[in-house]
Amino acid sequence: GIRPTSKALEAGCQAGRLAVPLARMGFDVTGVDTSGFALRRAREHAKKTGVEVTFVRGKVEEVLAAHPEWTYDVVVCAEVLYLCPEYREILRTLAGAVRPGGLLCVSHRPKFYYLLEALRQYDLRTAVEVQSHSEGPFRDAAYYNWQSEDELRQLYESLGLRGLALYPIDRFAWLGGVSPAKLTQEQRDQLLRLELEAPGGAECARYVLVVAQRP
Repeated sequence: GIRPTSKALEAGCQAGRLAVPLARMGFDVTGVDTSGFALRRAREHAKKTGVEVTFVRGKVEEVLAAHPEWTYDVVVCAEVLYLCPEYREILRTLAGAVRPGGLLCVSHRPKFYYLLEALRQYDLRTAVEVQSHSEGPFRDAAYYNWQSEDELRQLYESLGLRGLALYPIDRFAWLGGVSPAKLTQEQRDQLLRLELEAPGGAECARYVLVVAQRP
């Protein structure tokens, strides 16, 4: 029942990568980001595309806490939470902004991704750390978090949401070392079909997209 003209929020919208396409589809979109530079680009992108998007600067948890009346049919957060130590609190805030029957769509980094990235560098010590933890430093980076499928399901159930699906994002290109930039449009379309239609679990990918519903 969620169709264009429904209200959508993109948390961590950057330059409007998802907010603008959602607006083009007809959704009533709000984009939130902490970067003024990114939001200036987002506004330019929206203007050139000929759509209206409400862009707000600030931490999404603070923005939503200041506006408890803001609720949405769809809340999207992509490529953000795996860098945030407070990701559980942010998720709880995002879940609270979803209307009954609405969807929360969030990308996470699977544990398998960091395991394989460490092993590719022959870094067995880091691989062992990744296997035994769900967050912390990874090689030269100060902080990341990562989850297994079971951990993700438990996390979303603890928020009172009903998990609908886990989808792998960027499985074949990442595992195969394929650069989509080097492919023709026809080849990219074929790769997309492979990504969407191939069987198998969601963990063996660069990201996992969780789609959960508020009862």
